[in-house]
Amino acid sequence: MPDKRKNFFMVDNHIFDYELKPRDIAVYCFLCRRLNRESNVAFPSRKDIAHGCGIKKEETVDKALKVLVEKGLIKKHHRHTNAGDYGSNVYKLIL
Repeated sequence: MPDKRKNFFMVDNHIFDYELKPRDIAVYCFLCRRLNRESNVAFPSRKDIAHGCGIKKEETVDKALKVLVEKGLIKKHHRHTNAGDYGSNVYKLIL
């Protein structure tokens, strides 16, 4: 039987004080779920975020990420592969 204490993630209660749309909250929660607790960063692809949140278009994820950055809830950093191509972004949670 799996240990249920390991099957959860934490979200700060203040997330509801920012007048976010449901898509924004879903994306924030997904980032919390994927968060590396030691470094406080997550780096899922836009496609993974969309799939994990039940969002059909990656552009909708982009809108949610933009809102989260503008509200100061996350910082977004672009990452590059060794070949110089774009990799998945790194998201640092602030709240």
